[in-house]
Amino acid sequence: MSADRNNSSRNVQLRLGEKEEQLATNQELATLLTESLKLETPPVAVRFVTERPAGVRVFQGEVPSACTFWRRAEHETFYADTPSHFNCLVGAHTMGLDIPPAKGQELMELVGQMHANEYLDPAEVAHIPTVPGAKSGIVYGPVADTQEAPDVVLVWVAPYQAMLLQEATGGSVWSEHSGVPTFGRPSCAAIPAAIAQARATQSLGCMGMRVFTEVGRDQLLGVLPKLLLEKLSPELERVARANDKMTQHYRGQKAIHTREQGATASAGA
Repeated sequence: MSADRNNSSRNVQLRLGEKEEQLATNQELATLLTESLKLETPPVAVRFVTERPAGVRVFQGEVPSACTFWRRAEHETFYADTPSHFNCLVGAHTMGLDIPPAKGQELMELVGQMHANEYLDPAEVAHIPTVPGAKSGIVYGPVADTQEAPDVVLVWVAPYQAMLLQEATGGSVWSEHSGVPTFGRPSCAAIPAAIAQARATQSLGCMGMRVFTEVGRDQLLGVLPKLLLEKLSPELERVARANDKMTQHYRGQKAIHTREQGATASAGA
């Protein structure tokens, strides 16, 4: 019996150790992204779950859109169940949440309105990706405070930051399959696209996202799927160093050119 208790205690300690190691990893990831990209807002973790995790606060109240949760998650961790996404049926659809028939009819009416406004062709709906699998809701929160591996990490990036991120995740590599997966409306569709392709994606945004999140017009949405996160640290650090070196090289070239132009102008005078 004593041996069983010792083994049980050891197993608990191992599980706790694994959780602490994951938490440290998430904290390091948040620091890496924030410092390497010089992010203005904290990176956000998104995790799809089949039930509310113990100890995670349940979101209370209403939000006008699914992407509104992303901004709230910059400051706190919470669980939002499926119905709490129903004010944004497009977002509920792309997140792969179970939409009841009555809400499904509302979604199609919304698509009809978008078509009437020449915003979306109904033929596009069948091609908009969704997150697969059964789920009861989604856990949102700052990456630094997340105790589990996120399914995706969201970051708001300007073009310069997107350049570094895409270089670090292989999106800028010239190859037979070159190209950065970049999407438009709806913005949230970049999340299931990133998961399905196991590639970093980015969204130029949509008007709903820009109204509800109030992000700047110069900001894009970057989405990093789980499979890329473990390899991101060395690559992002390498890319940051490489770009710093190339910055100095190009500044040196520019200075030489400026001096030569100045000398030519003086000689001509």
